[in-house]
Amino acid sequence: MKSLRILAPIVACLLIALTYLLVQGTAPDAARHERTLDALRTVILYNAALQRDVLRARAGLLRSYDPLVRSIENLDEATQTLPAARDAASGETRADIDKRIAEVIAAIRDEEALVERFKSDNALLQNSLNFFNYMSARLTSEGDGLRAVEIGALMVAMSRFISDPQPDAAKAVTAALDRLARPSVDAVPASDVLSLVSHGRLIVTRLPAVDDLVARLQTAPTSERARALQDVYLGAHGRAAARAELFQTLLYVAALGLVGYVAYLFARLRRNARILRERLEFEGLIASISTQFINLPRDRIRAGISKGLARLVEHAGLDGAQIFVSHIADPSGGYFYRRPGGSRPARLSKDMIELASRWTLADHERQGCIDVPRVGELPEGREKASLQAHQFRSWLCIPMWHAGERLGFLALDTVTHEKHWADDDIALLRTAAEIFANAIVREHNEREREALQARLNQSQRLEAIGTLAGGIAHEFNNILGAVLGYSEMALAVLLKESRARRYVQQIMQAGRRAQDVTEQILAFGRRHERQHHALRAEAVVAEAVDLLRASFPATLSVQTRLAAADAAMMGDPTELQQVVMNLGTNAAQAMNNRGALEIGLDSTEFVEARMLSHGNLPAGRYLRLAVRDTGSGMDQATLERIFEPFFTTKPAGQGTGLGLSTVHGIVIAHRGAVDVNSKPGEGTTFEIYFPQIEAAEATQNEDESDAAEVPVKHGNGETILVVDDDTPLMQLAEEMLAALGYEPVGFDRSPAALSAFRADPERFDLVLTDEVMPDITGIEFSGRLHKIRPDLPVVLMTGYGRQLRSRQLTAAGISEVIKKPLLSAAVAQCLARHLHSG
Repeated sequence: MKSLRILAPIVACLLIALTYLLVQGTAPDAARHERTLDALRTVILYNAALQRDVLRARAGLLRSYDPLVRSIENLDEATQTLPAARDAASGETRADIDKRIAEVIAAIRDEEALVERFKSDNALLQNSLNFFNYMSARLTSEGDGLRAVEIGALMVAMSRFISDPQPDAAKAVTAALDRLARPSVDAVPASDVLSLVSHGRLIVTRLPAVDDLVARLQTAPTSERARALQDVYLGAHGRAAARAELFQTLLYVAALGLVGYVAYLFARLRRNARILRERLEFEGLIASISTQFINLPRDRIRAGISKGLARLVEHAGLDGAQIFVSHIADPSGGYFYRRPGGSRPARLSKDMIELASRWTLADHERQGCIDVPRVGELPEGREKASLQAHQFRSWLCIPMWHAGERLGFLALDTVTHEKHWADDDIALLRTAAEIFANAIVREHNEREREALQARLNQSQRLEAIGTLAGGIAHEFNNILGAVLGYSEMALAVLLKESRARRYVQQIMQAGRRAQDVTEQILAFGRRHERQHHALRAEAVVAEAVDLLRASFPATLSVQTRLAAADAAMMGDPTELQQVVMNLGTNAAQAMNNRGALEIGLDSTEFVEARMLSHGNLPAGRYLRLAVRDTGSGMDQATLERIFEPFFTTKPAGQGTGLGLSTVHGIVIAHRGAVDVNSKPGEGTTFEIYFPQIEAAEATQNEDESDAAEVPVKHGNGETILVVDDDTPLMQLAEEMLAALGYEPVGFDRSPAALSAFRADPERFDLVLTDEVMPDITGIEFSGRLHKIRPDLPVVLMTGYGRQLRSRQLTAAGISEVIKKPLLSAAVAQCLARHLHSG
């Protein structure tokens, strides 16, 4: 009982003390505290927004004053919550808080008044500025003389004043406005000038006032007062919270269990802080890896990826990291990093892609990744055997995705210890894998873009050279026309056994060789007229190979592999043979006529578009002509220029540089492409691809050049109208027609010829006109003749060799197209077809 009597007062005192401590330990209202802080933050935030929007409005970047109105409304709303701050204090502190709340509200009211004045003044100023800029620009463009100079000077002075509204600048603008206000005799309307002057004066007077309002708003004490109020409030709240915390601490100090619990919590907090710090460092590493790829040149992306893998390995305490790329072509096979001094080799086998792609152990999958913290605990099977073969103790494999497709895998391993990954770490590593995937795809895309750009540049260069070469060939054809024509006419009057006849025959032979060169240039420029039809390529190639064998010395053998059977293509057999001959001759020269030359022909199919060294091919079936030599090969610089006309690596006098350019022109005309593979010292392989068509009977090629000579049929004095802007060629045609028994009437200007025809349309029996003429083209000239006399036969001469549209020729009344240079036999046969057909 005695002890009870002693214990009862102790317990009562303890209860009273605990109750007192509990009451005194009550913390301030947290919700009210947050509302007060939110109100103070709102005042500071919207005051800053108000100052920002005032500056934007002053600069003319604000379409309306709604943001200013909203900021004022938000400030007013925030002031309604500020009186709650006084509840956190007492005595003098509460009075101080009341005073500071009143100061904040007063500052906001002052800002409201300043904003209202600013809105009206700035609106007037912006309107005058817009009108001034518009009117000064218009008057400057429309006016001239002194007035335009004065307006320009005013614009310069106004620009300086607007950028720095100092008194001196204002005086300069005022002086310019006074000069402009004086009467003038210029054509500028006086009303426009007066309007410009009035608005200019308004700008001079209002701009400093508006800037003053802006300055007052920018220096308004609202934010400072709000922060001061916040500091006082936080101090009072902190003291109240500290007092409550003190009583709470005293309340729970009596309980030893609470002390132990607090110690436990402290230990956990430290552990969590360490984990958080490590996670922040890991996040910083991932962000740094991502940042290093920004604006990184393509040639440094691979090194950047390797560096990123090394940083991951060193940071996470791993032994190695590897990226396997499976979705796109990667010449290196992947990206690797092993910790220096590790027991494993620097590169791992690619069977890990197969392992990751066919992983079957669902228990070791987390967040779409394969996580094996202990390889030894895996069940017996393919997965465990493969990982143990590499001596892995832990393994994490993360798929790399890009645009919805799996690009490959990022694999992280340890061989000296086990590694356990947290969920957050795996999420960060997935981000790293995405960063690496984007970098790999970017490097691949930029490499392809550079290759495509290089090929585009090469194609454009060849096209430009081809256009130039075609024009030169046309002009050269005109020269050859005179040489061959007059030579042919000279042969007709010279004795067969005379020395002069032999000389002229040599001139004719040289002219025909020059004509062959012209045909090659036209073929390169794609301006040569081609007659494409279905043909069996193997027979044509075999015939060309026989010609090559006959021309090569015994020291050079030709090995063939013709496996195209009855495969057919649309083309010109003569040009296909020319491709084989040119490639074979070029290969023989590269081998110095010694060794073995391989020529193959087969059929192949592309399931998707293919990009070659010199051209692109869509998906489809193609005939592939391959010519391989064991010569000296070519470097990259030579490969880029091999199809340029007149480019040759042979010594002077041993090549024209037209062989491969002719091949290129023929292949392009056949809608094909060329793929060239060559390295110095390893020989060269040319692969020519032609579109394949359905099997058809081989077209028999007619050799027109070796056909039996057709007897020349002479005329009976028919009148032929000859039109050619090249006077020597026109005169040659006249003499040639006269020698054939016709009556030629020549003109070197198409308008004169048209006038002569209109004077007497029935005088002429046939018209022979050039295609390209400066005044009226041959087709236009023929069309006008056809309207006057529809039954008149018209023959069009052309030296370009391009194939004209039959619909266009028919509409112009053209009966036939004959190629330049003109020869007597061809002209005689043509005229006979149209004049003696009856």
